[in-house]
Amino acid sequence: MKKIKVIVANLVLVFFCGPVSADVVFDGRFNEGNFSRYAAVEANGKAINAALTPFGIPGHLERMVDPAGSGKVVMRATRWFGDVSTSGGFRSEVSAPKDPMGSERWYSWSYFLPDSLRSVKNEIVIAQIQSLVDVGESNLRYPTLSLVVQDDRIKLSNSFDYDRITSPLGTSPKPGIDFERRELASWTLDTEKWTSLDLHVKWAADNTGFLEFWKDGVLLFQEANHINTFNDELGVWFKTGTYVFPTQSTWPSVTTYSSGVKIGDGGETFQSMSMSVVPEPSIYLMMMVGLFGVGLRVYGRVGRQDRLGI
Repeated sequence: MKKIKVIVANLVLVFFCGPVSADVVFDGRFNEGNFSRYAAVEANGKAINAALTPFGIPGHLERMVDPAGSGKVVMRATRWFGDVSTSGGFRSEVSAPKDPMGSERWYSWSYFLPDSLRSVKNEIVIAQIQSLVDVGESNLRYPTLSLVVQDDRIKLSNSFDYDRITSPLGTSPKPGIDFERRELASWTLDTEKWTSLDLHVKWAADNTGFLEFWKDGVLLFQEANHINTFNDELGVWFKTGTYVFPTQSTWPSVTTYSSGVKIGDGGETFQSMSMSVVPEPSIYLMMMVGLFGVGLRVYGRVGRQDRLGI
């Protein structure tokens, strides 16, 4: 009987520890720390190494208590009327470290949009995946992935290209000609509440890529064996905050809120990564229920054999 208990205990350890090594490669949640963990902050004409500005950029990128009342610390990103252009656009954004081309990654984060956003009619990017163009290539193109507020909708769009050079330096690449652009998912704009998002992807500039996307625990998009990024040697990186498009300084002031992003490698799972308030059933719970049932059956069989003197 003792031997059976040891076997069951070892099975439990295998299921909980797992044969696959998982790792959170970056934790940028603002409740866990300040801006210094990010690679860069950009706002009002400033693009700064985040390690040099742990408290962000006052008035533009700040840590504050959750406006929804949870007591947690989040990021407030404000693009003000009259701001100076930063890195070619009017933005208040933070950038996570780069992820290599071909890497498998999980990205989990949440956003909160105030009611005042409903009166802003131009496009607002609240998260994006950017890639660094290669030498001799134009940087006048859409991000690899973008989360955009437009016309009372939130839209997730993907841009990609197989070619090494999408278009030459100084030219403006055209969707449908120089690269492909598609909408993966969209939903109604909800304000004054947090929305949780999860992205699981293998970044690939060929048909070995895959992509899965959840909103509040509900799978909205799933695809395998498909290209999902530009063919750029130096990889991609996650950005979140406020980017107003078209990029004109006369557009009104805009504020958005972000939890900050948590990034995991391919060993992570939806259950280990998601910030969603509506999580999927835990696979580990189901495993434990199954193991408990196996243990009961084994225990009953052994007890019956003992009673029969077998």
